[in-house]
Amino acid sequence: MISVRVSAVVLAAGTSSRMGKAKQLLPLGASTVLAQTLAHVQAAALHEIVLVLGASAEAIRRQLPFPPELKIVVNQAYQQGIASSLRAGLSAVDPHSDAALIILGDQPFIRPQTLARIVEEYRRSPAQIVIPVHQGQRGNPVLLRRSVFPEVMALEGDVGSRAIFVNHLDGIAKVEVEDKGILLDLDEPADYQRLKAKYEN
Repeated sequence: MISVRVSAVVLAAGTSSRMGKAKQLLPLGASTVLAQTLAHVQAAALHEIVLVLGASAEAIRRQLPFPPELKIVVNQAYQQGIASSLRAGLSAVDPHSDAALIILGDQPFIRPQTLARIVEEYRRSPAQIVIPVHQGQRGNPVLLRRSVFPEVMALEGDVGSRAIFVNHLDGIAKVEVEDKGILLDLDEPADYQRLKAKYEN
């Protein structure tokens, strides 16, 4: 197996406008949405974790215990949309990393094994982009090879890395995973209540 370094970039800078409160700090089990997401990322044993904060940065830092090795970046331009957070996160990635796994901070149900499976697919293929798929549906997180970082960092507004996929149709690998968590995020109160009840029962 080729030895490669894959960093995680966890995006948690949004305003949670549809939720009406900082969804990163919503309770989930004995933890919170963001803390559980980070715990799963840590368990995947990636090269490093870059956490991008923004709208609720101070509140999150006060309430969540972060491991000292976590690299925290505050995106002051978070109101410009997700592209600004991608730019901030990728700029902070270790220059020796070969790729970055872009993880949404409000996807606490993704299993560590799924993250490892995406990285495994990247290691064994020449793909520039690796996308997880569950029962035919594309999900997150997405893995980006360093060669596409400049394109992603040139995006503007509320546009994610999917905007560059059309330029790399031959460089995309899709990996089937048995993890519905790649499709589940928490945008609205109804999403949170439904998934919280399912998780805690």
